[in-house]
Amino acid sequence: MDQGWAALLGAAIGAVFGGGAAITAAWLGRSGLKVQAQAMIQQTDGQAAATREQWRRQILRDSCIEFVEASRSHVHAIRRYHALVMFDQQGLDRDPEQIRRNYFNRGTRTQSAGLVLELEGSQEVRKAAARVLEAARAVPDLSEDHGNYADAQEKTQHMWEAINEFVRVARTRLTL
Repeated sequence: MDQGWAALLGAAIGAVFGGGAAITAAWLGRSGLKVQAQAMIQQTDGQAAATREQWRRQILRDSCIEFVEASRSHVHAIRRYHALVMFDQQGLDRDPEQIRRNYFNRGTRTQSAGLVLELEGSQEVRKAAARVLEAARAVPDLSEDHGNYADAQEKTQHMWEAINEFVRVARTRLTL
């Protein structure tokens, strides 16, 4: 074989093996890009899930705060109303009709705040909120002779305790 043929044969063998190496490198590079793309998709999905969870947690936190605030205001309004009815107090900083309106409006606000928790809250949070709402419904209006004043005060205290229990449950749930 002369040198020309040897060079041509060497170039052909080099081209075959070099091209194969180039094809192999391209295939491996494509596979690497595919793996990298899948990793990026998983990372993005994870970030989206974390953002969604943070958003839901914030809604739950805001709803719990609103519920506790509404419930505690409701208890204070109940106590003012009972004091007005029981002792027929005059000279309060508000007129009696305003105290009665506050009493009923606070109950409505507590109910409304509880609705969001029914949708967004965990089972424990929903049960704790339901106990507060049940305790609120159990507080009786005062009778004409005020004979149920002690019972009304006791039921109001039960509502306050149910609110404190709700706070404990909500705090535990929000720290998970």
